[in-house]
Amino acid sequence: MKKKVLALVLGTILAAGITGCGKAQTSADGGVTKVLVAVENGSKPLSYIDDDGNVVGYEVDVLKAVDELIPEYEFDLEIVDGDATQIGLETGKYALIGGGLYKTAERKEKYLLPETICGVSTIKMFVRQDDTDLKTLDDLVGKKITPVSANGGIYNLLVSYNEEHPDKQLTIDVSDGGFTTAEYLQGVDDGTYDAMVIPDNLGLLDTISQLGLSVKAVEEPVKVNGTFFALAKGQEDLTQKVDEALATLIENGTLSELNIKWYGEDKLVYYKD
Repeated sequence: MKKKVLALVLGTILAAGITGCGKAQTSADGGVTKVLVAVENGSKPLSYIDDDGNVVGYEVDVLKAVDELIPEYEFDLEIVDGDATQIGLETGKYALIGGGLYKTAERKEKYLLPETICGVSTIKMFVRQDDTDLKTLDDLVGKKITPVSANGGIYNLLVSYNEEHPDKQLTIDVSDGGFTTAEYLQGVDDGTYDAMVIPDNLGLLDTISQLGLSVKAVEEPVKVNGTFFALAKGQEDLTQKVDEALATLIENGTLSELNIKWYGEDKLVYYKD
C-alpha cells in the first residue's frame, strides 16, 4: 500500500513536524500529487487506533481502496480528535476528510461532496432481548426512550416523527444527564428505558457483548442515511476521481466486503437513493 500514516494527532489539528501544514494539497512528486487526508479518532468501527497503535477502521480501508484506484494522487492519512477534521478542511489543512458525514445543505455549501456514498449509516432501535413487541417507531408511542441531545440527529428524527404523526406522539427526553452510550444501554437492560434509538455504526454490539447486556438491535432500521467523504473547495479534480473510484468499489463489490468485515453485514442493501 502506498498510504502512510504520518502522525497520530490527538486533540489538535496542529500536528507538529508535518511538511506542508496548512496546505490541503501538499506536494507533487513525479506527477503524483500528495494530499493530506483526515479521519476521526475514537469512531469505532469507522476509524480508531487499535491496541497495537495502528490506525484502522471501515473508512480507513475505504480510503486505501480509493487511493489505489487514483494513481495520480497519494493520500497521507492523519487521525485527529472530534471536530478537528472539519475545522482542518475549512482552513485548508486537509484535502479530504471522513467521519460518517451525512449530505446536508450546509455541508454542500461549505465543502465538495462526491455524488457516490462511501458508506451507509443505519439508525436502529435497541431493546431488551426478550422484547418482541417493539419493532418500529410506532411501537415506541407511550414508551420510555433514552434521552437524546437537542442538537443531534436522533432528536430531529423523533421530532419529525411527531410532526408527521399528530395522533401518535413519542415522548422525547432531552434532559441528557451526561451519561454514556454504555450507561444508556445498561438502562435498557435493567428496564429503566424501553428502547434506545441510535446509529448502530458505533460498535454498539461490541459494547453490549463486553458488558454482558441482554440487549439486541431490532433488525429493520428506522432510518437509513448515506455517508460521504467531504473535500475542500478547490479540489474539484480530486472530488471527481474519488467519486469515480467509489462507484467502482461499489460495482466490484469491495464496499460490500468492507461492510461485512467491519459491521458483520452489508449495509449497502439498506440504502435506496
